[in-house]
Amino acid sequence: MSITREQLDAVLDELRIHRGDSTDVEVKRAAGGLPESIGETLCAFANMPDGGLVVLGVSEAGDFSITGVPDSAAIESGLASVAQNAVVPSPHLRTATIDYDGIQVVTVRVTGLPPSMKPARYRGIAYLRQADGDYAMSPAALHMLEVEKLHTTERTQYDLAAVPGSSLDDLDEDLLHAFLRRARASSRRLRDQTDLAILRQMGVATSAADLTVAGLYALGNYPQGKFPAFEVTAAVRLPRDGGPARTQNLRHFDGPLPDLLEGLLSWVSSNLTTRQEYQPDGHMRNVPELPLRAVREALANALVHRDLGPDSLGAGLSVDVRITDQALIIASPGGLRGVTLSQITSGGFARAAVNQRLYAIARLLRTDDGQNIIEGEGGGVSEILRSAVESDLHRPKLVDTGVQFRALLWRGSAFSTEDRAWLRRAAGDRALTHLQKQVLIMTRDGEPWDIDSLRDAFSPMSAQEAVDQISQLSRWNLADVDIEASPPMTLAPDGTAQASPMPLELASGPIPVHNGPLILDALGQDALTVRELEATTGLSVRQVRYALTSLMERGLVRRDGGQGRRGTTYARIDAASA
Repeated sequence: MSITREQLDAVLDELRIHRGDSTDVEVKRAAGGLPESIGETLCAFANMPDGGLVVLGVSEAGDFSITGVPDSAAIESGLASVAQNAVVPSPHLRTATIDYDGIQVVTVRVTGLPPSMKPARYRGIAYLRQADGDYAMSPAALHMLEVEKLHTTERTQYDLAAVPGSSLDDLDEDLLHAFLRRARASSRRLRDQTDLAILRQMGVATSAADLTVAGLYALGNYPQGKFPAFEVTAAVRLPRDGGPARTQNLRHFDGPLPDLLEGLLSWVSSNLTTRQEYQPDGHMRNVPELPLRAVREALANALVHRDLGPDSLGAGLSVDVRITDQALIIASPGGLRGVTLSQITSGGFARAAVNQRLYAIARLLRTDDGQNIIEGEGGGVSEILRSAVESDLHRPKLVDTGVQFRALLWRGSAFSTEDRAWLRRAAGDRALTHLQKQVLIMTRDGEPWDIDSLRDAFSPMSAQEAVDQISQLSRWNLADVDIEASPPMTLAPDGTAQASPMPLELASGPIPVHNGPLILDALGQDALTVRELEATTGLSVRQVRYALTSLMERGLVRRDGGQGRRGTTYARIDAASA
């Protein structure tokens, strides 16, 4: 189904929050027609497992403002022509034109090609998305796509490959004894077997007593001696403020898997900030800005599920950890295998190990603090998403390009200082969930929502969980909503039925124009742009726009110019207050 205006608004809001395009969304101004680079973008999204979204008629430099395209029909026709005639194999496109009060924006969803048809090429070059750009694929990345074409039963189990010149003497003695003890305790079949037999059956060693790649990586005293790519690099990336330094606190981590995880977790903890929170007993404690259980899961996933094939180890591709002013970014070589991104983020237990033997070994490993490397239940990603949301953070971003997997854990609260103060006043001493806070904020600002969009946006949860949390707002007299009533159904553009947003009002009465008085006071007798109102009031662009929309609906403010156009101003119609 084509993207709606409301969905596009939500996409642009997310891009504004993170100040740039993303791996799965590309925004182009397209003021002069179809951009010259559009073929590279269509090709890159075709090579992504889940494709991507291109938006034409939006200016990234103008804070993702709506600028429009000169001829939407020509743009749509041009997109189809490029895809069919210049990208080989041709990806499937779904184009749509969205009207913003007379300004046309064109969106196109590019469906990722199946593995058997990759890679797509544009003018003979295969492109892939990296961060927010399109890049020609390296020979190693191209070969990884070729490997992905193989059926699971035909794909080489790289973690079981023997490491030439290795022996049991290369294992860390303490890790080895602990591993053997837990292996015997975990299975009566292994209880009475010899050490070598257990190591062979668990995939640590071969029948010739050589170590496997998995065994060396998980239990070796110095795996980086055989494979330098097992080293992990971590650094704090400094903002580009004109200074000569680009990074600080650069560290290179070595040793077996448990040492890598423990060292990385300690490094991340020391390079994140903390906040002070009062506990129920009245005592104050320092709380990391990112929940460490989410950080631990993301690091463990990157280490255990990284690609172990020759295109990664032979090319020196390693796990990299970066902290920016926006996010903790964890990147590992290789993509998902046997499971999709939507499956692992759905809230269910989707377990499909990239490295089956390494995964089995890691289940029996512990760090020095006694914590498991992995739980082995396939719910690690759900834990990352859920714990971040429970900490009132923005939902983490997971990106699978097929040749690299990235987890971005966003820094900073999902709520502004003003929003947090308003929620404390509204809720009193009641402990609100993240979903409940978001619903109250959206209701206050007049932003539409429905159960499905809430589930997609904030955390992995069932529809019943979402309904229960919203119903609780009614029981607390914080909101008036008839959750039992079936929402009215309307027809979507493709003719299918869809539910309208759930009606909801704050319990104190009709939704007020939040920030309305502040906007009206700032306008005075002048006509101001959104940017000028943002600077004058201290509100965010999103808060200014929501307030202006409500004020215009009430006939208190008029707009001179088109929505999203540079130079558009807003002025008071009279001196009434909201």
